[in-house]
Amino acid sequence: MYENFLPLTVKMAPELWPIWLILYLIGSIPFAIISSKLMNLPDPRTYGSNNPGATNVLRSGNKTAAFLTLLGDSLKGFIPIMLIMSIVESDVSMITNIAVSYFSSFFILLGHMFPIFLKFKGGKGVATSFGILFALDPRIGFSLLAIWLLVFIIFRVSATSALAAFFLLPFFVAFFLGDNFITILAVTNSLFIYLKHISSFAKLKN
Repeated sequence: MYENFLPLTVKMAPELWPIWLILYLIGSIPFAIISSKLMNLPDPRTYGSNNPGATNVLRSGNKTAAFLTLLGDSLKGFIPIMLIMSIVESDVSMITNIAVSYFSSFFILLGHMFPIFLKFKGGKGVATSFGILFALDPRIGFSLLAIWLLVFIIFRVSATSALAAFFLLPFFVAFFLGDNFITILAVTNSLFIYLKHISSFAKLKN
């Protein structure tokens, strides 16, 4: 079904680049920094894991700031993909719609992980990926969330929960959607998460 996906994408690149740029800029919005400033908290890049994400903001002791960060990072993945899916839906099948939307979502992830506003040093992409996946297929989103919660209850470490959940992401995608191309996108999504968590591996061992 997708043998012409790459050639078609390259052909349409002049039309798609403005959309991809907007998605990247949306992903680059640093909600951890914004919520911290709103709550008069230190820059999250100056304490804890130095990561501008909800988990590190929580280390400040301010649950409201952490919640706002989590909400913002999730919604910047959820809302744009919901809009893209609603626009594309009438022209293609649901599977193709999900494939196109998922591929486009990587520009949001790249913006979050390598934001232009923070000198390309951003978050780890977990909350934003959750938002994207809930928009693509709630079944996948809830399955991923269930694994995250289960592992967190056992180990009480958010990084461990994220790594376990995203290890299973390609399997959930294959089970619910049964599409090889989207499963490859899911593997890529998981690799992004794992690469951004490399710095956490040593801490987990300790």
